Amino acid sequence: MFRIDNTKASEKNADGDAPGTCAACGKSALDLQIDKGGIGEESRARLKCCTACFSVRYCGVPCQKKHRKQHRKECEENANKRRAFNDALLEKEISSDITHLPPQPDCDLCMYMMPPGMTASKFLGCCGKIICRACFSRSAAPGFMDLMKMYGGKESHSVEERMRAMMQVFGEGGSCSKETQGSRRCPFCRSSDDMVQYTKEHHAKRERCLESIADKGNSRAVLELAQVHQRGFSAAALANSNASDDSIFASTGNVMRGNITHEGGMKALEYFNKAADLGNADAYYELSKKYRAEYNADDYFLCLSKAVNLGCIEARDDLAMLAMQKKQKHIAMEHYKILAGAGYGKETTATLTAGYKEGCVTKDELEAALRAYHAARKEIFSEERARFELMNVGVSADGKVKVPGAFM
Repeated sequence: MFRIDNTKASEKNADGDAPGTCAACGKSALDLQIDKGGIGEESRARLKCCTACFSVRYCGVPCQKKHRKQHRKECEENANKRRAFNDALLEKEISSDITHLPPQPDCDLCMYMMPPGMTASKFLGCCGKIICRACFSRSAAPGFMDLMKMYGGKESHSVEERMRAMMQVFGEGGSCSKETQGSRRCPFCRSSDDMVQYTKEHHAKRERCLESIADKGNSRAVLELAQVHQRGFSAAALANSNASDDSIFASTGNVMRGNITHEGGMKALEYFNKAADLGNADAYYELSKKYRAEYNADDYFLCLSKAVNLGCIEARDDLAMLAMQKKQKHIAMEHYKILAGAGYGKETTATLTAGYKEGCVTKDELEAALRAYHAARKEIFSEERARFELMNVGVSADGKVKVPGAFM
């Protein structure tokens, strides 16, 4: 059996590229989307995961049937490990002492409040500034502005029109073509070392920049280095890959990626631990995902709790879900109220509303949480972010084509 991959990020396998491709044919979600011939909601493609073990994904029924004999033994083993892991988690004690989130920082460029979540910001390895995704897209890929002008940022245009607009921007002679890549400049230090990552040299420059800042004790730079190695974008991984030295985005739509190896995974783990030692909340959350993939309940819960205490919003969401599974709904509702105050996810307010109907949240508490949620969303909102939201297309680390939400 399989289902659409909408599992929590913390439930996904953290072994690099494996969860991002079909276990049978090796296609990614973006490959499937390109096969459909377009971008946007109507052509969005998603991998489907095995509902017994959640450790492999498929692009469809034929591939799942083709891979079933090979996967059967592993599936049974992982399903048993998963059940034991979940049983162990239910024995963990969730503290009723709720720590609040630190204030959400502003984007260093547009000065609007940063959207919640670790993927909502972009760390500039050249100077260490942190900006929102919309500001980075405007600075590093102004062709997105051209795209919005071409069809006004409206979703009503056809797939063919959107794809044609994409090729005009990223194809030969376009504003994001190979010839213009070197002209992208950081809005702060005016360097071009970390503004585009289309070629091997671009990725090598970014890695060198991150290493320089990480050596100064910057935990976010250390975290970024961990993700570089985890995702196969390190110089060593790309050197051993078959990727062309030239940009391949415009011709195929594929993201350049190197070989994800055991050595790269170990290097990533080293950097994640180093960032965690420096007090980075997101690093603890990444470690918790690794331990979850290994079905290590003790270390998973320890890292998840530390991530929550340090202010990781995704970790708090996972902890709230665990509290719900343990039937500790009042503790879960306290966490969801905090998440609502940060403007995190529409499902947060839906969960609080359901909690009110079950008597876990009072009417006054629900109204206060909804006011806080809408106030936070108002602070996060900008017209530019809203326009870029319509242009959001790509593939996340788990192999799923991104849904709206990366910019706000």
